[in-house]
Amino acid sequence: MDPFSQLFAAYLHTVSNSIAEVYVDSMNTTVTSQSLVYNDTNIRFQHQLWKIKPNSVCSNFEQQATQLSKCTQQAKAMFTELCNQLSSMENLSQKGRSLSNMYCNASLSYKPMVAYISEPKQKTEQELKEKECNFMILKAMQDNSSETLKQKDTACDFVR
Repeated sequence: MDPFSQLFAAYLHTVSNSIAEVYVDSMNTTVTSQSLVYNDTNIRFQHQLWKIKPNSVCSNFEQQATQLSKCTQQAKAMFTELCNQLSSMENLSQKGRSLSNMYCNASLSYKPMVAYISEPKQKTEQELKEKECNFMILKAMQDNSSETLKQKDTACDFVR
């Protein structure tokens, strides 16, 4: 192949790759991972076709309920804030408008996981008696000795 043909082939290859990259970028056809810091929370998520994948939001905290809850609530707030900021900008590029729509859709549709973890409440005296009675009924089913039956009757005396 002569040098001119090689140069022309290289040029065509470069132009066609650039066109393909621009198309893939503008259509967001590949899964894109994002990691943004919002209010001291690192929020990770993925998007494709300009839609945020809900199951990917804060998936790095999947095994930690309290951190996952905080992260998903922060993500919802971040999506809303990004939507508001991008929507208020004028002269956005096509990619900027696509990002704005993506964050606005997520702001409306994303449901954060909310977890409230608190101390268990103290059992009442009645609940403790019922628990002991149930335990003795179970024990009497396994061992019907007279001693066990007496213990069961004593524990369940409050029911009668």
